[in-house]
Amino acid sequence: MQIPEISPQQLQTRLAQGDPCVVVDLRQPWEYAAGHIPGAVHIFIQDIPTRLHELPQDQDIVFQCWHGMTSLDVAAFAIQNGWLAGHIASLSGGMAGWVQTHGPQSLEAA
Repeated sequence: MQIPEISPQQLQTRLAQGDPCVVVDLRQPWEYAAGHIPGAVHIFIQDIPTRLHELPQDQDIVFQCWHGMTSLDVAAFAIQNGWLAGHIASLSGGMAGWVQTHGPQSLEAA
């Protein structure tokens, strides 16, 4: 299954424009608390099977992990469980790519 990826630049542009997309941070709770993309919701990877239903099916969802590999798996899982492929993406390079592109000052702490 081919999962669409969105670059850190594309995601930042969408967020700055107020596009309705949900960023889901899949990292450990302490990682999320230390710094996350502004507005991102936290669902730890191990909780996805029981919490996936909390995510809207009528909005774009961008899954994000540390390096962008786990988020590809979660995106595929969402599609396999009824979310439309056109609404699902993975952040290319994950949080590491975001920080490399936008710097640590672009993060918000919990």
